[in-house]
Amino acid sequence: MTCYDKLKPFGFPIHGAIDGYSRKIMWLEVARSNNNPEVVAAMYLDCVKGIAGCPMLLRTDCGSENGTMAAMQACFRQFQDDQFARDNSHKYGTSPANQRIECWWSFLRRGRTSWWIDLFKRMASDDEVDFGSELQRECLWFCYHKLIQEDLDHVKEHWNTHRIRASRHGTVPGIPDVLYFLPQQLERNDCKVPIDKGHIAEMENQLDDKWDGLNVYQEYFHYIMDNENLPFPNTDDAFS
Repeated sequence: MTCYDKLKPFGFPIHGAIDGYSRKIMWLEVARSNNNPEVVAAMYLDCVKGIAGCPMLLRTDCGSENGTMAAMQACFRQFQDDQFARDNSHKYGTSPANQRIECWWSFLRRGRTSWWIDLFKRMASDDEVDFGSELQRECLWFCYHKLIQEDLDHVKEHWNTHRIRASRHGTVPGIPDVLYFLPQQLERNDCKVPIDKGHIAEMENQLDDKWDGLNVYQEYFHYIMDNENLPFPNTDDAFS
């Protein structure tokens, strides 16, 4: 797992995680920051809660934003006794060493984010937005972050349900969702470690609840939308 910074200059950093065996995208989220340990840890916890377990081994780059998540992973794995238990359940590495997710970012750039990059560059060149203005950056976030997240959700769903072909690089062929949820079909072991709901709740209680991005600008924008009964746009409206 690592961050994707191609949209960060426009105010839309992205964070993602991929399963090393199946290549299933575990999460793909746009956030106010992908360098805040609380934000990254919350994404990790949402994933753990959703699958009712954590990975046997978690691999990240050396960024400081991964410290809280690494500690949670070690805490979840403290009661096991396999070779990757406790402190061995998390491994730091350089970004190039995280080949699965780094290669996938190239796919994302070709298939999706290049369109958004071109859009924001065109808006800047046409003087429609000043990225040096805090107010305008906040307006841009309010107008576009849900649309970008919907777009990322579509990309994630498409990737996880499409068939990957065999390659000379030893890629396991198959559909990521099937490979992840049914590893027994290819006589592979399930490397997900079940985690008790109570243990997950304990970790959630340790997180700062101020990371959700609702600052004074966003709260005011939401107030205006609610007070005027204005509908939020969706991706169909935006691209029609």
